[in-house]
Amino acid sequence: MGRLDVKCPQCEEKLTYNSAYGESRTLVGYYSGEDGHNHDDNCIIRYYKCKNGHNIKLSIRRTCSKKGCEWKGSDECFCHEGKKIDRWP
Repeated sequence: MGRLDVKCPQCEEKLTYNSAYGESRTLVGYYSGEDGHNHDDNCIIRYYKCKNGHNIKLSIRRTCSKKGCEWKGSDECFCHEGKKIDRWP
């Protein structure tokens, strides 16, 4: 899959990963299924910026890595604004 192009909501410029802030994750417990795969819906948040200095937090929607499993995590969360994205820009 290719990169996802996400624009700054304030000025419509392209966003780039802001490595100075790194990545954060929520630590909510989840259940591991009997068949050995996990449906971990914790948020993974990365910080992005545009060339005009605007900053934005993006969170990715989690999926199950087990072949044939179609589980997808929630598309919204209390810890950030807006919907989660399916791929990182």
